[in-house]
Amino acid sequence: MHDVLREESAQATVEYAIVTVALLSIVLAIVGLWRAGTDGHLAALVERAASHGVASTSVIDAAAGAKDIALY
Repeated sequence: MHDVLREESAQATVEYAIVTVALLSIVLAIVGLWRAGTDGHLAALVERAASHGVASTSVIDAAAGAKDIALY
């Protein structure tokens, strides 16, 4: 009986450690994203990743832009 309780205690300790590491990594990732957002790094990445902007001056340009976005 004592061995069964010891094994369950050891399993609970391992599960606790795994969950703690997982939650800590999630918190650190959120903090990293938050800092990147407040520093303007995310906006710079979005501007760099955007291939082109959609600036429509007429209905035809807007339709062409929508088609381009849909097919991208």
